[in-house]
Amino acid sequence: MANELASSTSPYLRAHAGNPVDWRMWTKDNLAEASRRDVPLLISIGYSTCHWCHVMAHESFEDEAIARVINEHYLPIKIDREELPDIDSYYMNALQAMRGQGGWPMTIFATPEGSPFYAGTYFPPAPRGNLPAFTQVLSAVSQTWTDRRAEVTEMTQRMDRGLADMADAVSEALPAEAASELLSAEELDSAAESLLDSYDPAWGGFGTAPKFPPLMNLMQLLAAFVRLGGTTSARDDDERGQVREALAAGAVDRLGADGHLEGALVLDCLIAVRSTFARIASGGMRDQVHGGIARYSVDRQWFVPHFEKMLYDNALYLRAAVQWAKVERALDPASKWLALAEREVTDTANFLNADMSDGDRFIAALDADSLNSDGVLEEGAAYVVTPEEFAEAGEEGLLQLVDSPAAAELSGSVVAAIRIIDWLGMDEVPFDEEHPAPWTTSATAAQRNRLKELLDRRPRPARDEKTITEWNSLAITALAEAALYSGAAAGACADADAGAADGAGAARDSSAADESAAWASEAAHLWEAMLARFGEAGAGVDRDSDVSAGSSGSSTAPGLDVRRSFTGDIPGPGQAGLADWAQFITAGITVRQLPDASVQVSDLVSLSARMFGNFTAEGETLEVFDSLGDEILGVRASDPVDNTVPSGRSAAAEVALLLAEIGVESSAEAGSAVTARVDDIPADDTPADGLGTGASDGLGVGTVGGLSSGRLMELRDRLLGIYRALAGRAPRGCGHALWQSELALNPVRVATRDAALSSIASQHPTVTLVTSSTGVPAEDGAEVEVPDGAAIVCRGTQCSLPVTTREELSALLNE
Repeated sequence: MANELASSTSPYLRAHAGNPVDWRMWTKDNLAEASRRDVPLLISIGYSTCHWCHVMAHESFEDEAIARVINEHYLPIKIDREELPDIDSYYMNALQAMRGQGGWPMTIFATPEGSPFYAGTYFPPAPRGNLPAFTQVLSAVSQTWTDRRAEVTEMTQRMDRGLADMADAVSEALPAEAASELLSAEELDSAAESLLDSYDPAWGGFGTAPKFPPLMNLMQLLAAFVRLGGTTSARDDDERGQVREALAAGAVDRLGADGHLEGALVLDCLIAVRSTFARIASGGMRDQVHGGIARYSVDRQWFVPHFEKMLYDNALYLRAAVQWAKVERALDPASKWLALAEREVTDTANFLNADMSDGDRFIAALDADSLNSDGVLEEGAAYVVTPEEFAEAGEEGLLQLVDSPAAAELSGSVVAAIRIIDWLGMDEVPFDEEHPAPWTTSATAAQRNRLKELLDRRPRPARDEKTITEWNSLAITALAEAALYSGAAAGACADADAGAADGAGAARDSSAADESAAWASEAAHLWEAMLARFGEAGAGVDRDSDVSAGSSGSSTAPGLDVRRSFTGDIPGPGQAGLADWAQFITAGITVRQLPDASVQVSDLVSLSARMFGNFTAEGETLEVFDSLGDEILGVRASDPVDNTVPSGRSAAAEVALLLAEIGVESSAEAGSAVTARVDDIPADDTPADGLGTGASDGLGVGTVGGLSSGRLMELRDRLLGIYRALAGRAPRGCGHALWQSELALNPVRVATRDAALSSIASQHPTVTLVTSSTGVPAEDGAEVEVPDGAAIVCRGTQCSLPVTTREELSALLNE
């Protein structure tokens, strides 16, 4: 008989519905039952693509004898960490405090009130190495609960105090004035240098195995390279001439080929980015057949992945690849490096649409495990091939099998494209129409197609079909950025080739333009579908339509019920947290830059006011909360660390940065926003513990009109200033914050309604935002208009005179 999890919205929880363990969900009623029975909670936290979660489930939770012990002595609770990240974060802090490290599956023993007193991760069914048997743990904890209750009470009281204090640890480490100021250029230089101290010159990336793709740090380094003058005439000021010579035409393409740093920060930023991207793009962690990247590499070389594919990893990879392509295009639009960057943009965007899309949303993940030829679940079974299978696919192309000790337990070998590294470093090998990139040759195309046919006949990995608002939004942002860049790049190529009699080149340009248009259309469609899911309360949202009626000019933002997750059209148990809200709004700001987009500034301002009102509170320093609070635990998390995804705090800083650049006061669209009131906010947006209640708290944004550009810049600075405590000591833990800090030092926006000039701006690495209006008030209070066929470049409140040619715009952007 199925347990309570059968009705869950989580595929991970539903997979445990048939367990003999009487699993329950995280509710007040279930905890009350534990109190009535006077038994502790056994809280098991995991997620659908967690390999060891599956192992422990099979070994212990499917075992009748173990289940009887659990059901008799505990109230078992199962939690999907992706649906309830605030609960996961709370117990992960407890696990790390008790054990010094954490991971999943997370196994927590707690009082009926939810206070933890013992914790671990995976426990085997029988003693193994230093790990006790799960049955031994169950017996010992139950005996402690029964015979030593006073000690349990004392321990939980200490733990509760420690966990409550943990949220304030970072903010209290800085004086209030230091936490309110942006990091300086010198501090950002120091952060980049500290990051480069852990760079691996042989194989790219930072640190040792296992290696996670450092995508936010790569964007940080790209922004630092641009700030330091790597793509502009500013490098002419270099007294030693080293930088000028290294970045000169004919020399710049040699940087990064061997991965070794040069000792000049501006050059080292570029080298580390190039080397890391090249190693990932050519290795086995990057799926050379279907596209996309796996969660991490188990070896230093990026050869052998842990095969699960997460939506957020691929969204961040696409964002980083777009930023890389912009830099490479500015350095040399005919370089091998740009070709590789654009390959990663194209293949990743197409992978997202082909493998991780579900019509009007993106799914959360693809599992690492799938059925092998014997019908047994095996990690990597959908991806690895034997030498015999590979030989049948052909060995004439770029692809090859990699030999690594890390793959010893796999049933086949991983496919990679290592020869890309050789091609990048060979000056004597030209790159032109007659000598194309190795991944575009007919031999490689045939090789890839045969491998795809082989692998597509195998059982596919399980799909976690739920939609996480944070990740879905991040992927929409990435897809829109890819469309903006690729549309601009395709247009630039088409203009350069105008009048040429190269039919193949024209076909490629046409294909690139078609792909860009498809990505733009998909991003806009997904954004509108997300609005529709957030409820009929939003004015102009039609549940039965894929397109919001807001496109006709009505505001859609007031009243939207933003949720953490959905399975189909059914919302999950968690309210949206700060990261969900911030990524949702950033997606809207990015989609708004697409041609013919219907996103309104008024909606973005209204949503942002609700976000800052619900998740910030005024104090000596700005208090920031990651969630609205849990009705059981009563603790609001506040973790500034950028981990696998940007923290809620740094994601909110990106919203403040971009929205300030739009210029909310004078926008012609902002009329509905400045009159929207707190009354538009649903009652269920009120935090459970009363902290920061409603939109009237948090920097005085009681009305939407309180979000002026000046106030947004103040918010941006106060959100980012706290990273002064982390930047030099732990730059790998604040990559997104450092990227936003780099951009905030000198944001550049281009206002134009001209398609050709918009293309130039969209592919330039210095540009923060492309908009159709200046956002700058004129003397009469109206907005400064952009003349037809012209562009205006604004840096802060300083705007250029209108320019009308590509050359003039490029000159302004290169200043």
